[in-house]
Amino acid sequence: MREHLASYALGTVLVAATLWMTFAIPRYVAQAIDLMSAGAEADGDALFERLLLIVVFAVVIVGVRTGSRLAFFVPGRRAEFDLKNRMLTKLSGLQRDFYLANPSGAVISRMNNDINGVRMLLGAGLMRALSSVGTLSLAPVYMYQISPDLTLYCTVPLVLGFLLVQSGMRKMRKYQLQQMQDLRTLSEFTVESLNGVDMLKSYGAYGWAEGSFWSLSEKVRITATLMSTIRAYFMPLLLHLTNGLKMLLLIVGGTLVINEELSPGDFTAYLLYLSLLVMPLVGMTFMLFILQRGYVSLGALMDVLFADSGIREPAEADTTRQIESGLSDPPRVTVRDLSFAYPDQPDAWVLRDVSFIIAQGQVVGLFGGVGSGKSTLVNIMNGHLQISPGSVYIGGEDIVGLGHQRLREQLRTVSQEPFLFSDSIRNNIALAIEDAHDPRILTAARAAALGPDLERMPSGLETVIGERGITLSGGQKQRVALARALVEPLPVLLLDDVLSAVDHDTERALIEAIYAQVHEQATLLVSHRLSVLGRADLVLVLDGGRISEQGTHAELIVRPGPYQDAWLLQRSDWREESPA
Repeated sequence: MREHLASYALGTVLVAATLWMTFAIPRYVAQAIDLMSAGAEADGDALFERLLLIVVFAVVIVGVRTGSRLAFFVPGRRAEFDLKNRMLTKLSGLQRDFYLANPSGAVISRMNNDINGVRMLLGAGLMRALSSVGTLSLAPVYMYQISPDLTLYCTVPLVLGFLLVQSGMRKMRKYQLQQMQDLRTLSEFTVESLNGVDMLKSYGAYGWAEGSFWSLSEKVRITATLMSTIRAYFMPLLLHLTNGLKMLLLIVGGTLVINEELSPGDFTAYLLYLSLLVMPLVGMTFMLFILQRGYVSLGALMDVLFADSGIREPAEADTTRQIESGLSDPPRVTVRDLSFAYPDQPDAWVLRDVSFIIAQGQVVGLFGGVGSGKSTLVNIMNGHLQISPGSVYIGGEDIVGLGHQRLREQLRTVSQEPFLFSDSIRNNIALAIEDAHDPRILTAARAAALGPDLERMPSGLETVIGERGITLSGGQKQRVALARALVEPLPVLLLDDVLSAVDHDTERALIEAIYAQVHEQATLLVSHRLSVLGRADLVLVLDGGRISEQGTHAELIVRPGPYQDAWLLQRSDWREESPA
């Protein structure tokens, strides 16, 4: 709001001008009627002047009211635009812990429903609140000036009506909060169903998905119906209350006019002032609904905008912390006595006392069964999980003190399930560089064994793939992601089971491409396929969060343990004879 104070100030002035002219018209109407009631003694010029003022004010009100709406609505739209950009920027910087607690559907709901609620609050809500407060404050004053007795008769029904509205609004708020939660749940289920549509097809579970969606949407419908029911009762109640007040005025006010205690013009003006109360009273439910929804939506957005990103930037971290080593050129990656447990399970250690070193030009393989801690280790190294200082170093500096941006300049990760955008293969590979027509893109694509696939595609690198690369096979997705990492090498490369979906011929080609660049990088190669780890300089075996074995492939396959057991199961798939 501070960014649009000038617009809000102008809108406030225009609303005030609208109210001043609106409340001036009944006064001139009263004077005109009283002049006409005078008959032959009436001052024609004075009557014409009053009528002209009524017409001029009515015409000017149209322009002023339009200006006031623009002055309030435009900042609301700009705030919507600004909030969506701020939300995207914030969401891009939040770490995995936030998304574990806030599924994608809930985030999408906040980006749509909650931001729309704030837009209504900062636009129509503020304007209606200002206009309604002004009308409800000024109208009784003018009415009291005309007739204190009539105002006393009107006060009791109005107060009763307001109390009834508040009773209904309390229920409205409860249902509104419930509806927002139901919408988030429905959004979460929709996103999950779309992401898992292949699984639903495989198991023929469309009936279950449709039934679950119907059940969730039914909750939204029921809550919305309850809110509509409340509005359906209370809005007509206010209209009937206003009509009853008019009848009361005709009886009481008519008696005052007959007894000449009130002039016909004043009586007409009083009716007009009362009619001005109708719209604020009728619109009070909608106005309070907008304000309440905007307030709740704003709270939901603040939970995201002020969420702790979990990233320690250099200004906050100890940037002087260096690895204690006598080497003038420290190893690219050093992991020392690393232990980790997730915050929600502090006593369940996922990693315990893990230590290893990766020098420049070295490839270290990482092998382990499901739940051994491989993915956790990778997520710690690439900064997705937060650790205490003194455990992981890159280039001699503690990653806790590197800061998010510098860490991204040192390390690149290729995951087992890469994310590809609904764009051309060229643009997906060029994500890390500015020039999408850099010749390195084709070189990286060929290094990632994409050459034969591109030749079969009519548009080659310009082939547009669907969302998440839906038109590509699993192996092609992994190779596009690998090409994205190879197009501009960084000092450290983490490959998290990136060869799991390729055939053996492609695997050999990719291994050659990876080892062709190892002299520039320190590479951690995570895989459950031992054929991939055969050429690694060192293989680490994770078991229960600890390094149970380490050595070269040749050393581990002759040593009893999990690695040898896996080799005995996999060796029949090898194309080449493995050393015994």
